[in-house]
Amino acid sequence: MKRNKASYVGGAAALLVSSVTVKILGALFKIPLTNLIGDSGMGLFAFAMQFFSLLFVISAAGIPAAEAHLVSEALAFGRRQQAKAIAVRAGNVFAVTSALLSLALAGAAPTVCRAFGQTDAVPCLLTIAPAVFLVTIEAVLRGWYQGTGNMVPTAVSQVAEATGKLTVGLAAAGYLLRAGYGITGAAAGAVFGVTCGELLAVLYLVWRVRRGVIHMLRHPPEQSSDFSKLVQLMIPVTLGAAVMTISGFLDMAVVYRRLPAAGFSVQEIVAAYGAYTGMALTLFNLPQALSNAVSVSVLPVLSAAHAKERTKQTKQLLWSSMGLTLLVCVPCGIGLFVLAQPLLQILFASHPRGIQTATPLLRLLGIAEPLVGLSTVTVSVLQAFGRPDLSVYAMTAACSAKFAVGCYLAGQPNVNILALPIGTLVCYGILLLMNLGFIAHVLRQKR
Repeated sequence: MKRNKASYVGGAAALLVSSVTVKILGALFKIPLTNLIGDSGMGLFAFAMQFFSLLFVISAAGIPAAEAHLVSEALAFGRRQQAKAIAVRAGNVFAVTSALLSLALAGAAPTVCRAFGQTDAVPCLLTIAPAVFLVTIEAVLRGWYQGTGNMVPTAVSQVAEATGKLTVGLAAAGYLLRAGYGITGAAAGAVFGVTCGELLAVLYLVWRVRRGVIHMLRHPPEQSSDFSKLVQLMIPVTLGAAVMTISGFLDMAVVYRRLPAAGFSVQEIVAAYGAYTGMALTLFNLPQALSNAVSVSVLPVLSAAHAKERTKQTKQLLWSSMGLTLLVCVPCGIGLFVLAQPLLQILFASHPRGIQTATPLLRLLGIAEPLVGLSTVTVSVLQAFGRPDLSVYAMTAACSAKFAVGCYLAGQPNVNILALPIGTLVCYGILLLMNLGFIAHVLRQKR
């Protein structure tokens, strides 16, 4: 138990350091980029990133968790060749499917942009298309390392990805803007930085695993009979990620469809939504580095303990992961609530109207911070138990409630854009309660 717990805590620490670094680098990328290309340019950037996120969910979102679960389970019983076979088969299959998705996005870019009335976004979609393939390869390699309990490659690759996005993205956006390509070219340059970040992460992971790849080419493992189980585990994880991605689209729909009923003009809607996504959410997402680190690192250890039916060890890992999450998320949530306005003024001093809009939004999101952190960990726990389908049910119910609350409140003049963080509070409160109920149910079955 001590060894497993030390491995889990060490993995969480490595991922925490990398996640905090990534969040800081992400803020250093997004804040100057917003000041450089303005709301219109960020709109084009966000348009491309929404499609990238959607295709990422389809091609890769479920791979690391499902692969890590099966690899750690196989290793727990000493079946290393079987673990290798799972990783190899996953790489072969998903490399092909993701390459096809990348080509499809590039080929359909003009049609997609015309359908959404965003013809200026074609260069952004073309630039982000290769990243769909790259992020899938990255997910397969991360899934292997996470399954073995080695979180360092995942941590380093995350930092490499964020560094590439920051340096190349800002440099390319600034260069293209000065060269006369306008906001459209600058936004495409920023998107190019995202693709380069994914490439840098993949190159590092391939370099890290090179010896293992050479060995497997010389001594290929037998085809894994667990590949069908990998796909079965991936489906609910992917559906869960799809639910949360769709939730982001629904937020946008709520804003653009319901705020006019609250008396907002089109320009006011764009400004309010920009303040929410570009300011409030930027700070809200920073503390989630810990919960993401804990959820990723606890999965293989919990999977092994659950597979061997070590109920006491499973419960100890569960409570320690939730306690560690609360230890950071609660103070961070309080800090966001109390210091919302000063933090926004420091980072976005040139946008006083946006600060005025974002301050109450960030305060409400601060209240939701511990709920989000705990929800992230409980989703990972259910994945470790081999029941990601249960978290999908919870996510569907939570996002449905969020959408209903948002639709109702956003049309109220005295609530308007505040409906989004209120919906977030409702969403993660329901998600956490349902996940805890499902976890208790699974543990009772193991008695």
